[in-house]
Amino acid sequence: MLKEVVKIFEKEYRAESREDNQDFYITKDHIPEDGDYIILEETRDGFQELDRINVKVDKKTRTVETTNSYFKFIQYADYLSKYLESNKAIADKNIHSNNYLTLFIKKENLFNGKITEDVLTKYYETFKNPYTKYCKKQLKIAYAALEDKYGKPDIDRINKIEEWVKKNLFSLKLSKDKTYVKLFFYYDLEEYRKESEKYILTNIYNNAKYNTKIKGIIYGVPNNNMGLNSKKPYLEHKTRKNVAPILLNQDEVLLQKKFFDYLNTLVQQRKINLYIDEEGIYALTGQDIPKQNFTGYFMRLQKGMETEIHDFDTVVNFSNHITPIEIKNELRLEKSNIEYKTIHTRAELKKIINEVFFRKFLETNYFTDAKDMKIYDDCIRRNILLARRILFDWFYKGINNSLWNTLEFCCLDLIKNSIVNNYLPTAKEQFNLYTSLKIYFEGEEKMEKTKINVEEFEKKLDLDKPGEFSNDGEYYFAAGQLANYFLTKSKANVKKYSLMNPILNAKSPEKIELELKKLYDKYNHDIISNRRFNNMYYMVNDYIVSNNIIDNNNLLKGFLHPCMIFKSTNTKTNEN
Repeated sequence: MLKEVVKIFEKEYRAESREDNQDFYITKDHIPEDGDYIILEETRDGFQELDRINVKVDKKTRTVETTNSYFKFIQYADYLSKYLESNKAIADKNIHSNNYLTLFIKKENLFNGKITEDVLTKYYETFKNPYTKYCKKQLKIAYAALEDKYGKPDIDRINKIEEWVKKNLFSLKLSKDKTYVKLFFYYDLEEYRKESEKYILTNIYNNAKYNTKIKGIIYGVPNNNMGLNSKKPYLEHKTRKNVAPILLNQDEVLLQKKFFDYLNTLVQQRKINLYIDEEGIYALTGQDIPKQNFTGYFMRLQKGMETEIHDFDTVVNFSNHITPIEIKNELRLEKSNIEYKTIHTRAELKKIINEVFFRKFLETNYFTDAKDMKIYDDCIRRNILLARRILFDWFYKGINNSLWNTLEFCCLDLIKNSIVNNYLPTAKEQFNLYTSLKIYFEGEEKMEKTKINVEEFEKKLDLDKPGEFSNDGEYYFAAGQLANYFLTKSKANVKKYSLMNPILNAKSPEKIELELKKLYDKYNHDIISNRRFNNMYYMVNDYIVSNNIIDNNNLLKGFLHPCMIFKSTNTKTNEN
């Protein structure tokens, strides 16, 4: 799939290429790192400071000030001049530039002794005598080909730059922070591109030992998205003459590198959801979903040590629009943070599920390593780990594999968690949303089979003699009502709803009856004779359920519903 996506990128890249900047598609959004960017102009005697730009990225908007007339130059030159990684530095890992026209150093390293005159000497000597670095056969072949294409190094210019740097670098007026100081010697950007490609194309492959020459063209293993090394021998194809799993020529590998550079610019802007089809690349933030229907490829990016692809998949007939789902106030709450309405889009449903069930933690933890999740409620953390992959696939790709089975389990677990932690208003809102989701995924017809008529149930409580339940649903609803009623008899300043845990997590009706009996024995001294209580308690003890499958829906509904035992009737014995 990567090959197909890179082809789409290439089309976009070529379309926006400019005569003075063939990488414009990438560099137009490139955000330089924080620091002082010093532009130096050549003079007869050396160099003089042409301008200085202090770059500071706005952490909220992820933008930088771009009004300086030299910013476009800085933007492109900075992109061209970065080293690939520390173990492929020119001479010292503390110098992060890849050509003699630039010098990228962390300011702190100027003051802590890591950057010395000897370090600078080795840096510039490498450009003057590149074969001291590229002495291995495959690297030597690669660099020689680029030297033939772009020319030998300009020794006089390198000497002049080196002399100025050694004389002036350590006396520059700089703030002592941990940002960069970057020197740019003001030459034509085409010179930057040539010097950059000498470095890039020599070092771009994963390991030079896999490089091979076929009909005069160098092929090798790309470094992006491939970690082939001695610790990963299982990636090698042992039965082939060249054991590399993939070989790209220099044009292909450079294009792939540019694609990953482009991904990096998107991550810098927090655009981490990519929808890619023949029409182009649609880059969205981590919360956004395409408004239009979509078929193509999906990528989820994340910033690590480098840009990481955390998800890569094909998407077929994805639509933000879904079959309408009505969010109902099942418990008839007078106050609620939920807006009870009909939802028509995946984006709306994603938002309400994240907020109501996962307390807004789901959206930011789809791909976070479990050890790095800063969620201190173990139940929420556990359910995010359980459901996040399935929910992500449904929200962002429209894939519905075992969605409701997993989501229902999580909903019930999270409702129970809210109850035992004394978050009753939250539990009630969660139950309302859970019920609406259950109707949506299972259908109204199936729900009707277990749904109880609350009004008819209530009439049975006012009969002169105890009646009987019509179905298992009424039994579980009554069990929830009794549990709630017993807990109201607690004299503690703060009700401990954790006492409900054995009932909420019971595996059989017998366990529920046993726990209700314990609560009755604990609080019966405070229970005044009450027709409604007597009828409900008698019917629960008298009823035999049809099977041992716990009806969590009606058990929770009974517990969270206003307690009917307290409701006033015409009988004189009712409690107030």
